[in-house]
Amino acid sequence: MLELNPDQVLNLTISFLLPFFRIGAFFMALPLIGSRLVNTRIRIAFSFLVAVVVTPVIETPDYDPVSPAYIVLIAEQLIIGFVLGFVVTVLFQLFSLAGQLAAMKAGLGFAMSNDPANGISVATMGQYYLSMVALAFLGTDGHLVMIEYLAESFNYWPIGGGFDHQRYWQLVLLGGWMFEKALLIVMPLGIAVLIINLSFGVVAKASPQLNIFALGFPIIMLFSLYFFWIMLDDFLDIYLLFFREIIDWLKVTWGIQLDG
Repeated sequence: MLELNPDQVLNLTISFLLPFFRIGAFFMALPLIGSRLVNTRIRIAFSFLVAVVVTPVIETPDYDPVSPAYIVLIAEQLIIGFVLGFVVTVLFQLFSLAGQLAAMKAGLGFAMSNDPANGISVATMGQYYLSMVALAFLGTDGHLVMIEYLAESFNYWPIGGGFDHQRYWQLVLLGGWMFEKALLIVMPLGIAVLIINLSFGVVAKASPQLNIFALGFPIIMLFSLYFFWIMLDDFLDIYLLFFREIIDWLKVTWGIQLDG
Protein backbone atom coordinates (compact mmCIF):
# COMPACT_ATOMS: atom_id res chain seq x y z
CA MET A 1 0.00 0.00 0.00
CA LEU A 2 1.24 3.49 -0.85
CA GLU A 3 2.27 5.39 2.25
CA LEU A 4 3.26 9.03 2.46
CA ASN A 5 4.76 10.57 5.52
CA PRO A 6 3.94 14.18 6.47
CA ASP A 7 7.28 15.46 5.14
CA GLN A 8 6.61 14.00 1.70
CA VAL A 9 3.11 15.48 1.61
CA LEU A 10 4.51 18.87 2.63
CA ASN A 11 7.20 18.74 -0.06
CA LEU A 12 4.65 17.76 -2.73
CA THR A 13 2.37 20.60 -1.65
CA ILE A 14 5.18 23.16 -1.72
CA SER A 15 6.39 22.00 -5.14
CA PHE A 16 2.81 22.19 -6.45
CA LEU A 17 1.85 25.60 -5.10
CA LEU A 18 4.44 27.72 -6.91
CA PRO A 19 3.58 26.46 -10.43
CA PHE A 20 -0.10 26.67 -9.51
CA PHE A 21 0.18 30.37 -8.68
CA ARG A 22 1.87 31.13 -12.00
CA ILE A 23 -0.59 29.03 -14.00
CA GLY A 24 -3.58 30.51 -12.18
CA ALA A 25 -2.39 34.09 -12.79
CA PHE A 26 -1.79 33.24 -16.45
CA PHE A 27 -5.33 31.98 -16.98
CA MET A 28 -6.74 34.97 -15.10
CA ALA A 29 -4.98 37.30 -17.57
CA LEU A 30 -5.54 35.17 -20.68
CA PRO A 31 -8.29 36.40 -23.05
CA LEU A 32 -11.46 34.31 -23.26
CA ILE A 33 -10.61 32.10 -20.27
CA GLY A 34 -9.82 35.07 -18.06
CA SER A 35 -12.93 37.03 -19.03
CA ARG A 36 -16.10 37.45 -17.00
CA LEU A 37 -17.81 34.91 -19.24
CA VAL A 38 -15.91 32.07 -17.54
CA ASN A 39 -16.73 31.29 -13.93
CA THR A 40 -13.88 31.77 -11.44
CA ARG A 41 -14.28 28.23 -10.14
CA ILE A 42 -13.85 26.84 -13.65
CA ARG A 43 -10.65 28.85 -14.11
CA ILE A 44 -9.29 27.63 -10.78
CA ALA A 45 -10.17 24.02 -11.58
CA PHE A 46 -8.57 24.28 -15.02
CA SER A 47 -5.44 25.85 -13.48
CA PHE A 48 -5.32 23.02 -10.94
CA LEU A 49 -5.45 20.35 -13.67
CA VAL A 50 -2.73 22.04 -15.72
CA ALA A 51 -0.56 22.44 -12.60
CA VAL A 52 -0.95 18.74 -11.78
CA VAL A 53 0.32 17.86 -15.27
CA VAL A 54 3.14 20.41 -15.36
CA THR A 55 4.53 20.11 -11.81
CA PRO A 56 6.22 16.67 -12.18
CA VAL A 57 8.28 17.79 -15.20
CA ILE A 58 9.69 21.06 -13.81
CA GLU A 59 12.30 21.82 -11.20
CA THR A 60 11.09 23.56 -8.06
CA PRO A 61 13.75 24.99 -5.71
CA ASP A 62 13.62 24.16 -2.01
CA TYR A 63 12.27 27.01 0.11
CA ASP A 64 10.91 27.27 3.61
CA PRO A 65 7.14 27.77 3.12
CA VAL A 66 6.84 29.94 6.25
CA SER A 67 9.70 32.28 5.40
CA PRO A 68 9.37 35.80 3.92
CA ALA A 69 11.37 34.60 0.90
CA TYR A 70 8.58 32.18 0.02
CA ILE A 71 6.03 35.02 0.04
CA VAL A 72 8.24 36.98 -2.34
CA LEU A 73 8.48 33.87 -4.52
CA ILE A 74 4.67 33.60 -4.65
CA ALA A 75 4.46 37.27 -5.68
CA GLU A 76 7.06 36.59 -8.36
CA GLN A 77 5.00 33.73 -9.80
CA LEU A 78 1.82 35.83 -9.82
CA ILE A 79 3.54 38.69 -11.65
CA ILE A 80 5.15 36.34 -14.19
CA GLY A 81 1.80 34.66 -14.82
CA PHE A 82 0.08 38.00 -15.47
CA VAL A 83 2.95 39.09 -17.73
CA LEU A 84 2.74 35.89 -19.79
CA GLY A 85 -1.02 36.29 -20.16
CA PHE A 86 -0.60 39.94 -21.12
CA VAL A 87 1.47 38.91 -24.16
CA VAL A 88 -1.54 37.01 -25.51
CA THR A 89 -3.83 39.90 -24.58
CA VAL A 90 -1.75 42.20 -26.78
CA LEU A 91 -2.60 40.02 -29.79
CA PHE A 92 -6.33 40.29 -29.06
CA GLN A 93 -6.27 44.00 -28.30
CA LEU A 94 -4.45 44.60 -31.58
CA PHE A 95 -7.60 43.66 -33.50
CA SER A 96 -9.87 45.45 -31.04
CA LEU A 97 -7.85 48.64 -31.52
CA ALA A 98 -7.89 48.17 -35.30
CA GLY A 99 -11.68 47.82 -35.21
CA GLN A 100 -12.12 50.99 -33.17
CA LEU A 101 -9.78 52.96 -35.44
CA ALA A 102 -11.63 51.65 -38.49
CA ALA A 103 -14.95 52.65 -36.93
CA MET A 104 -13.72 56.21 -36.44
CA LYS A 105 -12.50 56.38 -40.03
CA ALA A 106 -15.81 55.01 -41.31
CA GLY A 107 -17.94 57.40 -39.26
CA LEU A 108 -19.23 54.52 -37.12
CA GLY A 109 -17.56 55.65 -33.91
CA PHE A 110 -20.97 56.52 -32.44
CA ALA A 111 -22.11 52.89 -32.79
CA MET A 112 -21.27 51.44 -29.37
CA SER A 113 -22.02 48.03 -27.93
CA ASN A 114 -21.52 46.42 -24.56
CA ASP A 115 -18.52 44.11 -24.17
CA PRO A 116 -19.77 41.33 -21.86
CA ALA A 117 -16.27 39.92 -21.37
CA ASN A 118 -14.83 43.15 -19.92
CA GLY A 119 -17.99 44.92 -18.81
CA ILE A 120 -17.36 48.11 -20.82
CA SER A 121 -18.81 49.81 -23.89
CA VAL A 122 -16.66 49.70 -27.01
CA ALA A 123 -17.11 50.53 -30.67
CA THR A 124 -19.19 47.89 -32.42
CA MET A 125 -16.50 47.27 -35.03
CA GLY A 126 -13.93 46.74 -32.28
CA GLN A 127 -16.21 44.18 -30.64
CA TYR A 128 -16.76 42.56 -34.05
CA TYR A 129 -13.01 42.24 -34.66
CA LEU A 130 -12.50 40.91 -31.15
CA SER A 131 -15.12 38.20 -31.71
CA MET A 132 -13.51 37.27 -35.02
CA VAL A 133 -10.04 36.93 -33.52
CA ALA A 134 -11.46 34.83 -30.66
CA LEU A 135 -12.98 32.41 -33.18
CA ALA A 136 -9.72 32.31 -35.14
CA PHE A 137 -7.75 31.72 -31.92
CA LEU A 138 -9.86 28.71 -30.95
CA GLY A 139 -10.25 27.41 -34.51
CA THR A 140 -6.48 27.27 -35.10
CA ASP A 141 -5.76 25.62 -31.69
CA GLY A 142 -4.16 28.78 -30.37
CA HIS A 143 -5.23 27.85 -26.84
CA LEU A 144 -3.17 24.63 -27.05
CA VAL A 145 -0.14 26.61 -28.24
CA MET A 146 -0.56 28.97 -25.28
CA ILE A 147 -0.65 26.06 -22.82
CA GLU A 148 2.62 24.84 -24.36
CA TYR A 149 3.96 28.37 -24.09
CA LEU A 150 3.00 28.41 -20.39
CA ALA A 151 4.68 25.06 -19.72
CA GLU A 152 7.87 26.18 -21.51
CA SER A 153 7.95 29.35 -19.40
CA PHE A 154 9.30 27.31 -16.48
CA ASN A 155 12.43 26.67 -18.57
CA TYR A 156 13.21 30.17 -19.88
CA TRP A 157 11.81 31.96 -16.79
CA PRO A 158 12.43 29.43 -13.98
CA ILE A 159 11.01 29.63 -10.49
CA GLY A 160 13.28 31.78 -8.36
CA GLY A 161 14.80 33.46 -11.41
CA GLY A 162 13.98 36.89 -9.99
CA PHE A 163 12.37 39.97 -11.49
CA ASP A 164 14.30 40.55 -14.70
CA HIS A 165 13.55 44.19 -15.54
CA GLN A 166 14.73 43.67 -19.12
CA ARG A 167 11.84 41.31 -19.80
CA TYR A 168 9.32 43.91 -18.62
CA TRP A 169 10.89 46.60 -20.78
CA GLN A 170 10.65 44.28 -23.81
CA LEU A 171 6.98 43.85 -22.96
CA VAL A 172 6.53 47.65 -23.02
CA LEU A 173 8.09 47.74 -26.48
CA LEU A 174 5.58 45.10 -27.57
CA GLY A 175 2.89 47.75 -27.07
CA GLY A 176 4.45 49.74 -29.90
CA TRP A 177 4.18 46.65 -32.10
CA MET A 178 0.47 46.46 -31.27
CA PHE A 179 -0.20 50.06 -32.37
CA GLU A 180 1.91 49.58 -35.50
CA LYS A 181 0.00 46.51 -36.66
CA ALA A 182 -3.38 48.01 -35.81
CA LEU A 183 -2.58 51.03 -37.97
CA LEU A 184 -1.37 48.70 -40.70
CA ILE A 185 -4.76 46.96 -40.77
CA VAL A 186 -6.67 50.24 -40.90
CA MET A 187 -4.36 52.02 -43.34
CA PRO A 188 -6.09 50.83 -46.59
CA LEU A 189 -9.44 52.05 -45.28
CA GLY A 190 -7.93 55.32 -44.07
CA ILE A 191 -6.31 56.04 -47.44
CA ALA A 192 -9.51 55.17 -49.31
CA VAL A 193 -11.63 57.43 -47.07
CA LEU A 194 -9.07 60.23 -47.49
CA ILE A 195 -9.32 59.95 -51.28
CA ILE A 196 -13.13 60.02 -51.06
CA ASN A 197 -13.04 63.12 -48.88
CA LEU A 198 -10.66 64.83 -51.32
CA SER A 199 -13.07 63.96 -54.14
CA PHE A 200 -15.96 65.45 -52.19
CA GLY A 201 -13.87 68.56 -51.64
CA VAL A 202 -13.37 68.94 -55.38
CA VAL A 203 -17.11 68.41 -55.97
CA ALA A 204 -17.99 70.96 -53.28
CA LYS A 205 -15.65 73.49 -54.92
CA ALA A 206 -17.11 72.85 -58.38
CA SER A 207 -20.74 72.80 -57.23
CA PRO A 208 -21.22 74.76 -53.97
CA GLN A 209 -24.99 74.25 -53.99
CA LEU A 210 -24.64 70.54 -53.23
CA ASN A 211 -24.88 69.53 -49.57
CA ILE A 212 -21.68 67.49 -49.41
CA PHE A 213 -22.01 66.70 -45.70
CA ALA A 214 -25.42 65.08 -46.18
CA LEU A 215 -24.21 63.23 -49.28
CA GLY A 216 -20.72 62.21 -48.16
CA PHE A 217 -21.51 60.63 -44.80
CA PRO A 218 -23.73 57.76 -46.09
CA ILE A 219 -21.40 57.13 -49.05
CA ILE A 220 -18.35 56.82 -46.79
CA MET A 221 -20.30 54.56 -44.43
CA LEU A 222 -21.47 52.26 -47.23
CA PHE A 223 -17.98 52.12 -48.71
CA SER A 224 -16.51 51.27 -45.28
CA LEU A 225 -19.02 48.46 -44.74
CA TYR A 226 -18.09 47.12 -48.16
CA PHE A 227 -14.42 47.29 -47.12
CA PHE A 228 -15.15 45.29 -43.95
CA TRP A 229 -16.97 42.68 -46.05
CA ILE A 230 -14.01 42.39 -48.46
CA MET A 231 -11.60 42.04 -45.53
CA LEU A 232 -13.40 38.93 -44.27
CA ASP A 233 -11.66 36.86 -46.97
CA ASP A 234 -8.22 37.79 -45.61
CA PHE A 235 -9.00 38.03 -41.89
CA LEU A 236 -7.72 34.54 -41.04
CA ASP A 237 -4.50 35.12 -43.01
CA ILE A 238 -3.95 38.43 -41.21
CA TYR A 239 -4.52 36.77 -37.85
CA LEU A 240 -2.11 33.91 -38.62
CA LEU A 241 0.52 36.41 -39.79
CA PHE A 242 0.38 38.37 -36.53
CA PHE A 243 0.15 35.18 -34.46
CA ARG A 244 3.38 33.92 -36.06
CA GLU A 245 5.00 37.29 -35.35
CA ILE A 246 4.09 36.92 -31.66
CA ILE A 247 5.56 33.42 -31.61
CA ASP A 248 8.73 34.67 -33.33
CA TRP A 249 8.94 37.52 -30.82
CA LEU A 250 8.77 35.02 -27.96
CA LYS A 251 11.49 32.90 -29.55
CA VAL A 252 13.86 35.78 -30.32
CA THR A 253 13.23 38.03 -27.31
CA TRP A 254 12.58 35.58 -24.50
CA GLY A 255 14.23 32.47 -25.96
CA ILE A 256 11.13 30.29 -25.77
CA GLN A 257 10.92 27.19 -27.94
CA LEU A 258 7.49 26.43 -29.35
CA ASP A 259 6.43 23.83 -31.89
CA GLY A 260 2.98 25.36 -32.46
